[in-house]
Amino acid sequence: MTKRIRLDLILLGAGVALLLAIGYGQSALEQPRVSVASSYDTGPNGYRALYDVLRSAGVPLHRFERVPGLLDPSIRTLVMTGYESDPAAKPLDVHDVAALRRFVRNGGRFVAIDDEFAGAQDVTPGVGATVRARASGAAAVGRDAYTQGVTIVRGPIDWVFPFKRLRGVPLLANARGVVAVSYRYGRGEVIAVTAPALFANAQLRNAGNLRFAYNAIAGHGNASFDEYVHGYDDRLSLLSVLPAADRAALAIVAAAVVLALIGANVPFAPPYLPPPADERDSSDYVAAMAELMRRSRRRPPDDDVLWQATIDFQRRKEHA
Repeated sequence: MTKRIRLDLILLGAGVALLLAIGYGQSALEQPRVSVASSYDTGPNGYRALYDVLRSAGVPLHRFERVPGLLDPSIRTLVMTGYESDPAAKPLDVHDVAALRRFVRNGGRFVAIDDEFAGAQDVTPGVGATVRARASGAAAVGRDAYTQGVTIVRGPIDWVFPFKRLRGVPLLANARGVVAVSYRYGRGEVIAVTAPALFANAQLRNAGNLRFAYNAIAGHGNASFDEYVHGYDDRLSLLSVLPAADRAALAIVAAAVVLALIGANVPFAPPYLPPPADERDSSDYVAAMAELMRRSRRRPPDDDVLWQATIDFQRRKEHA
């Protein structure tokens, strides 16, 4: 005797577990989300508005979602924003840094927008080190292709390049230091900006901010926002992009279904055979009556129907 597969119970259990996982995921989504400097982010610190405006202005702009070593040769301008505060960030390793250096040396333009630059220890090739300086806004310095049409940029500025250790050509500056600088590196060029908030969604309504961002990114071939450092990867599967809690819930559901199927189909002990039920038919009744008559030593007349039937039944039973 084998167990019958109860697919209804299995599916019911899997459905309940999946609903619990979805509920947990929804509760996680309802929690406050950190706004980061990604072109996908629509929060106050995100760069979605800048990306959309540049695209609508005709800039050949895309998103890059792979390691720097796989940069498409058609990309001539790469924009990388700070990812230190991003919960899903993918920090760059030594191979990625080497790929960025090759990209710039071979003629690419690298636009690095971050708060803290660490000099020779930074991923931005050849950049200087920033210092803390709380300020608001900066003015365009000099007149070149990057500052054309720009007078003032507005927004919070927490870090600057100090005047004493400046490398390259200052583009934006205030009384505390240089906010944006450009310099040559090999056959390419680096533009380093120390104030990510200037180009975020909350500050992009300022004309000077948008104009400077346009000058820095446009005009040098195909441009791309690096989204790999913010956790995006176009090679990821649907399962890998789910939150860790949802992946754990799906793994538990799959394990429960597998165990249920194994338990329903794989025998782990000899089958249990219950004792036969004590069911009697008419032959038992006839035999019992005949036994009672035999014990009573009563011999009925030959025409007794019950007696004749008993004799006939006994004969048939012996022959059988």
